[in-house]
Amino acid sequence: MTKYSIKIAGAQGFYGDSPRAAIQIAKEKGADYLVIDSLAELTLSILQKDKLTDEKLGYARDIELMASTLFPIAFKNGIKIVTNSGGLNPEVAAKKVAALLEKQGIKGIKIAVITGDNLLPQLGEMQQAGLVLENMDNCLPLSSSSFEITHANVYTGAHTIAEALDKGADLILAGRVADPCLTLGILIHHFKWKLEGNLEQHDLDKLASGIAVGHLLECGGQASGGNSYAEWPMDYSISNLGYPIAEVFEDGSAIFSKLESQGGKVSRNTIREQLIYEIHDPANYITPDVIVDFTAVKIEEIAANKVRFSSIKGKPRPDKLKLSIGLMEGYMSDQFMFFSWPYAFEKANRFIETVKEIWAKLPVKIERAEFSLIGINGIHGSAAPLPAKEVLDEMNEIGVRLVIKHNDLRTGKMAMQSIICLGLNGPPGLIGIPGWGKTDRLMLSLWPTLIPREWVKEKVEIIES
Repeated sequence: MTKYSIKIAGAQGFYGDSPRAAIQIAKEKGADYLVIDSLAELTLSILQKDKLTDEKLGYARDIELMASTLFPIAFKNGIKIVTNSGGLNPEVAAKKVAALLEKQGIKGIKIAVITGDNLLPQLGEMQQAGLVLENMDNCLPLSSSSFEITHANVYTGAHTIAEALDKGADLILAGRVADPCLTLGILIHHFKWKLEGNLEQHDLDKLASGIAVGHLLECGGQASGGNSYAEWPMDYSISNLGYPIAEVFEDGSAIFSKLESQGGKVSRNTIREQLIYEIHDPANYITPDVIVDFTAVKIEEIAANKVRFSSIKGKPRPDKLKLSIGLMEGYMSDQFMFFSWPYAFEKANRFIETVKEIWAKLPVKIERAEFSLIGINGIHGSAAPLPAKEVLDEMNEIGVRLVIKHNDLRTGKMAMQSIICLGLNGPPGLIGIPGWGKTDRLMLSLWPTLIPREWVKEKVEIIES
């Protein structure tokens, strides 16, 4: 690391991602910082389900594994770690990590805890103040929902990441800091970029570049050859995929690479493929700190597995922040079964018809039922055209997935038990997956809305292991 450039590696693309690539980067001192991105709306719901069973949970639990494998190597080699793995409970996560480090004899590590994204206690006050908390998808006010609210977390920006690093943090455990803002905070700290106040165009361009770099790193191996259509058929090793490393310069430009010792591929294709992932409008990628324009970007291959990235433009940050509110909508139950040749397609459809007839006579309410044929429309649903009849007639096997939404466990159990008899009474050649009546799980839905910034008060606390 020098004053003029800094190396940041994408160490995780999702909660539960493998730490192997990050461990190798730490061993080879391939970066100055590791960014571990754990959160998404789905992840928050998963963590909330954990927290409903135990108030001490609610964080990304794979940090326990990392605290015993990755973190010691990184700290030994002077590498700092920035992550939103704190999830819904960053204070407890920090205490857990500190205890695990202490057991290994690792002391003197400064852990920063970032809180303030949890706005659940303030929802009532917001509504009393006149905020309708309009759903971004259907424009309805939150008051129109009858479902119990489970959590409410706002997407926050980079300033607390920079503040924590300014205070000497070796490890940052944050809540719902927006994914690319983890990286932007590092760059603000290192280069002393201006984040607030009267920002000129070159300031906005630097912030936008930092967001773009963070966006390219946040999904881990997707920027270095994983999950790639652009590089299909992926004629390189993916069993030891090397995750992307960005050497970032003061002007916001960057050179992306990976370790030579690992597989994967960093190319113009992999970088541009990740660049357009989950951004909606390429001219207006909205983040808490800046709106990013990707339309004039330059992506140049300068060597094998080395790509230069530059020319990102920025626009002033949005007036409001996105708040994700979780609602408990009841339960979901599903089952899988498979039918074998001959007549697999006909058997599957006869089975579905029979299930519908049985469920129509139950004394309980199934709010919603869906059926899909695995191997035909299990992914694309009704958008998938059926193969020709001669193809359907010769299919070796077809799976059926049935899923229902309901409000109580009794309904799910009764619905599934009512069709067990079809194992003998239904079409022949059925193979079921064990677990009848044990597949009920909470169904948490998302209520996305926008709120004024002044409702958000973040806090940085430093604890030492």
